[in-house]
Amino acid sequence: MGLFQVFELGLLEIKAHVIDSLAYPGGQPIELYPDKPIYDIPAIPVCTGKELTDALLAQIKPFGATFHLGQTVTEVQHREDGRFFVKTSKGTEFLSKTIFIAAGVGAFEPRTLKIDGLDRFSETQPSLQERTC
Repeated sequence: MGLFQVFELGLLEIKAHVIDSLAYPGGQPIELYPDKPIYDIPAIPVCTGKELTDALLAQIKPFGATFHLGQTVTEVQHREDGRFFVKTSKGTEFLSKTIFIAAGVGAFEPRTLKIDGLDRFSETQPSLQERTC
């Protein structure tokens, strides 16, 4: 999970900038399991995605991560000086020595098959959120 990566980087005194396609932090747990029990978190017998996200946000607060929410990375270029140029869908630009990717299942956007006539079925299927509730 990206929020735990922020914690690990913070322990190394590395300040993190988090770019997330969601409008709020928490990634897959908060998007897919906000109220459902999760049983596979080490040392936590059971928690919800919201509880896990809230605990991780409290844990990383001392490290002062900067969040860039509601945007995705659209460009990454490796520069001659060894740094990376990163640009997001909202035009935010960074120069960074390192990039850590905690993609989970990626941006929560439907990716349809390229099949003729498929669009007539698009309104007949439940959304991702409806299927996981």
